Amino acid sequence: MKSFARLSCTITVAALAGAAATAPPVAQASVRGQQVIYVPCRTDALAAAISTANSHGSGILILSGQCTYDITTPATAADGLPAINADISMTGGKYTVIRRGPAAATAFRILDVAAGGTLSLTGISIRNGDTSGFGGGIQNAGTVRLTAVSLSGNTAGNGGALANLAGAAASVSGVLITDNKTIGVGGGGIINSGMLKLSGSTVTGNSAPINGGGLNTQPPGTSRIAQSTFARNVSGGLGGGISNLGTTSLSRSTVRLNQGSSGGGIATGNSNVTLHDSVISSNTPDNCSPLNTTPGCRN
Repeated sequence: MKSFARLSCTITVAALAGAAATAPPVAQASVRGQQVIYVPCRTDALAAAISTANSHGSGILILSGQCTYDITTPATAADGLPAINADISMTGGKYTVIRRGPAAATAFRILDVAAGGTLSLTGISIRNGDTSGFGGGIQNAGTVRLTAVSLSGNTAGNGGALANLAGAAASVSGVLITDNKTIGVGGGGIINSGMLKLSGSTVTGNSAPINGGGLNTQPPGTSRIAQSTFARNVSGGLGGGISNLGTTSLSRSTVRLNQGSSGGGIATGNSNVTLHDSVISSNTPDNCSPLNTTPGCRN
């Protein structure tokens, strides 16, 4: 049986890239002292809006509906858009997408939240980020709030869609995390070393070569899962659905049809997994590993 893999690394947050001198202006307003920026359907306008909000310490960005913001030239070598170091919210319309464009010549993640930064995303699809580091879609060292968001087709060394780093906090509600993958240790959908709250969400079709096809909770991370589904995730090692080396709790959730070498549903390296009104079933080759380590889980 393969063993759990712990991560040991130093994270360097990408420096903020200033808006290009040729970036187009964006319409602005103010709500309760916060700057509101209406972002037209142009990627350079989105990058400029983030830089403007960073410089003001906060901002509300209203993105265009029926729009795909294709990033072909990243803000930095690592990040498609300028790093978030202020309190910024982005709200999309119907079919708002931010993605690494098909014509992009280099690999980069989509969004990077620096320590002390806060990013709230609503109604936006984040797609096709690609990094050998953490978080193909989003790397978070600060605070992230995701509501009615889709994270799909992202690739990373660890945390294909989302990497929540030590000391960071992520709240994920009503989110679809699908078809993401890692090329390193694990967390095809999410890798969490901080505080993660995941509710009303679906984690499906993600993959990792070693641990945690859907979710990999690393020490000292805590993952609290409520009313969510982990299905059809795959790990080449332990924990097809969920791998735990920190603390993970599930309430009114379902883990089924996932696959790993052991602990097809949930694999844990400690006794810190708890279940409440949750169903762990039909996973391959078993539901939970080691046997009898997760109370309430039957193989």
